[in-house]
Amino acid sequence: MTSLVRSSSVLLSASALALVLSTACNRTEAIEEIPAGTEVTVKTADGTLVRGKIAKVEPNIVTLTGERPNTTTEITRTSISEVKRVDPASPRATVESRPAAERRASEAIVRTFTIPDNTALDVTLNTALASDTSRVEQTVNGTLASAVEIDGVTVIPAGSALSGHVTHVDDSDKIKGRAELAFRFTSLSVGSVTYDIDTKPLSYVAEGTKKDDAVKIGVGAAAGAVIGAITGGKKGAAIGSAVGAGAGTGVVLATDGKEIRLAEGRKLKVSLSNPLTIRTK
Repeated sequence: MTSLVRSSSVLLSASALALVLSTACNRTEAIEEIPAGTEVTVKTADGTLVRGKIAKVEPNIVTLTGERPNTTTEITRTSISEVKRVDPASPRATVESRPAAERRASEAIVRTFTIPDNTALDVTLNTALASDTSRVEQTVNGTLASAVEIDGVTVIPAGSALSGHVTHVDDSDKIKGRAELAFRFTSLSVGSVTYDIDTKPLSYVAEGTKKDDAVKIGVGAAAGAVIGAITGGKKGAAIGSAVGAGAGTGVVLATDGKEIRLAEGRKLKVSLSNPLTIRTK
């Protein structure tokens, strides 16, 4: 009888230890207690998952280094529902080492989507710009006009916010009557998570003529690239051919025939120049 009790106690102790170890491996920690540089997976209330190394923990924002070099992801503190350390010994094998049933359940919840480079985004400009008033590094904001879908799943919903800056500007007096304006978007906010993104610059060059003043518009790899064409000797403008996949081009009239003016609400085609990975439930 004593031997049976002792055996039962050993079994209970082993089970309790296994439970403790399991809990320790999967426990959620307060992010303030995790050292900078630690690789973690952060889950938000809406099911978005972000993986990276802790770069900075502030009262309102947590910043992780991105999976691509020199990129970061910002997460609103109030949206964080779970933080887990990633095992440095096998950071990618954690899911594969679990039982098949558990792995399938996890895969049904967590999905990874990669939006490829050259994907065109429909964006509404929220910042009015002009070649005679805008300045380099001025913030430029926009809103995603159409959702981005992959395999029928909405990965980036319409209404998501984009932010960037003016990269080049010259008014008409500085370049022999030709005004120039260029800008790009560098961040995308999806819910409570803000991703670093790379987009091809949107470049505008105004060209004066005796009869018509027009703006050549290009979406290309270099600011200032002109990829529209003016119809010689005729009113109006001709559509230029695109340079690069996903690039949209065209020619429109400029205000007063001198300066480039882009009004708030203008529709834009913005192309990614690097893939963007998003994880969600």
